[in-house]
Amino acid sequence: MIEGCLAWQQEGLNPPAIAHDATEAYFAQEDTFAQWVEERCVTAAGQWGIGAQLWQSWNAWTEANNERPGTRKAFAEAMASHGYPAKKSQGVRGYAGIDLKPGRRACTDEA
Repeated sequence: MIEGCLAWQQEGLNPPAIAHDATEAYFAQEDTFAQWVEERCVTAAGQWGIGAQLWQSWNAWTEANNERPGTRKAFAEAMASHGYPAKKSQGVRGYAGIDLKPGRRACTDEA
């Protein structure tokens, strides 16, 4: 019992790979923000998207998928945590590394 406790303190729980993979798959499936990025956005170095357009697209996507969009602040935090930092270009607020896919800039974002 003591050896097991010492191993746990040094190494942590070390769940089996199958449990780790299943957990990762679950969280990936539940990451609605990442799903929106995959469906509606293009990501790459050099991309830059206008914040208001991205926010509008996110809102339209969440409504179409019966999800809650959250606040604009939460959206900005999600962008940052997913690797898209806020940037200004020519006085316009936006995000680096991401933009809407071509044809996704319409006001209704139904393209």
